[in-house]
Amino acid sequence: MRRTAADAALTREAITRAALHCFARDGWEGCSLVDVARDAGVTRGAVYHHFSGKPDLLTAVLAEQWELQARDLLAVLDAEQPAADRLTAFLADYLQRLQEERPFRDLAVVSTLVAPRALPLQPGLSAKRDNMRPWTERIDRALGECEDVLRAPLNASRFTIMTFIHGAALTAAISPAGLPGPEEGRRVAESVVNGLMRSR
Repeated sequence: MRRTAADAALTREAITRAALHCFARDGWEGCSLVDVARDAGVTRGAVYHHFSGKPDLLTAVLAEQWELQARDLLAVLDAEQPAADRLTAFLADYLQRLQEERPFRDLAVVSTLVAPRALPLQPGLSAKRDNMRPWTERIDRALGECEDVLRAPLNASRFTIMTFIHGAALTAAISPAGLPGPEEGRRVAESVVNGLMRSR
């Protein structure tokens, strides 16, 4: 039976989902394409049909999974609310997803611990910057709306938020028990945003 483009897309999606968990669970050296194929319920040939090898698969996993995860997460920053409230909700939601959603936590593990060991430095950094561009654009837009009450210039305020984001991802990767629960996470997010402002 001839497979359709929709079938191929579903197979690719199953492979990238399985690869994300395999890389997070077993690391770069420990995750094999045989493991990925088994976890995805496909043949190894199907994996090679879509990806040339492990580096290509890892690059695709990072790009596609960050794009997928970012859709709902970044939508919070586009809501009809005051900018400071949007930033707080965004950071609280980010922490909650790291705490409660395994695929999101797996993505943090793969991004912070696996990719730096596996991908060439400059292309990897370039891809990371590309993946983070929608984040920084929306964060800049929200910060720009309250620039008159920021304690520091916009770029320094962005640095604070991005450092928080990367630090939380690293915590999720190496010590997930250290992540705050939903109520604590909301208070942490409020503290970060309030710390950026002279007044609310």
